[in-house]
Amino acid sequence: MAQLDGLAVGERVRVQGGKNFEKFHGGMEGTIVANDAENKTMIIQFDDVQTSGPDPISVAYRHLEHAPIRGSYRAGHAPSTSSQKPAEPQGPLLKEHGDFKSKQLVQLQGLQSAPELNGKLGRLQKFDPVAERWEVDVRGGSGQKRLKEANLAVPPKPEVPSGLSVAELKELGNAAFKVSELENAVAFYTAALDILEDEESRAKQDLPPEIADPKYAAVLLNNRAQCYIMLCREIHGEDAAIGQEARKYAMRANMDAARAIELDGTSGKAYYRRGCAVLGMAPSASRAKEAIACLETALEGRASGGKDGVILPNAMRNEVSNLLDYAKRRLDSCVEAAVPDVEQCRENCRQQ
Repeated sequence: MAQLDGLAVGERVRVQGGKNFEKFHGGMEGTIVANDAENKTMIIQFDDVQTSGPDPISVAYRHLEHAPIRGSYRAGHAPSTSSQKPAEPQGPLLKEHGDFKSKQLVQLQGLQSAPELNGKLGRLQKFDPVAERWEVDVRGGSGQKRLKEANLAVPPKPEVPSGLSVAELKELGNAAFKVSELENAVAFYTAALDILEDEESRAKQDLPPEIADPKYAAVLLNNRAQCYIMLCREIHGEDAAIGQEARKYAMRANMDAARAIELDGTSGKAYYRRGCAVLGMAPSASRAKEAIACLETALEGRASGGKDGVILPNAMRNEVSNLLDYAKRRLDSCVEAAVPDVEQCRENCRQQ
């Protein structure tokens, strides 16, 4: 069977048996609109729009399988296959238990059978009172694990060492981003921006010209915006509605991307990220139009500078085009929809 990360836009996938959510369930088939191999998710346009609704939906790899032959889906029935994972827990699942609650960020600890996961961060989903385990979406492509509360801890708050230069803080932020420590990355980028925005701090560091250039601050804002977008998407998950906490991160990403555009109007990445951020807020016609305008501006860019000097790496063009199509469908329907996948190409994932 083909690996999901190698499937192209337009290919077919099916929801695995035993997977049951509000807008999709085992056996449903659809077409890939976008494939985010880095974050192991896809945007799927399902055939059964009566269940999924008219908009494409973001679905994690762990719920999907390749379906090269159309037509094996019968509404309400999951396909039979001996290779399926064990069925999901039966009975009600809880959103709160003990000191933990759904969507909470946790750090894994004390795992003996999978020690490589110790120290990794994850997001709680639901608690199975029968098995006494939480469903945890582990960052970094590790998938979903079912863990006891003894293996979960509240992660420490980010700490930024004093006395570091702007360049050092940026490098630490990039390093944290690469290992999915998004909160630490935000803290390092924020500390670097604080120096650049404070005249006294700038004077103390005697910044070299390339760092004093407003475009350097635009890169930091762009990077921090991407962290916020990923947090928005992580918290939203596969919920039918975009919740308050997810919208909070989308708003922060929007402010950072807008500021990055002010500082560097040639950044196609900033226009793209602003489009992503706006689509992560509560749906409305005005926001859909705003996202469309940002994404169309990004697409006017070229690797060597396009209209108005906007620069957009060639590797990003398909992803921006896919998101633009999604934004137009959002405008047509103006209904609540899943947060679109972000950072869907390697060039865009790479922090500058």
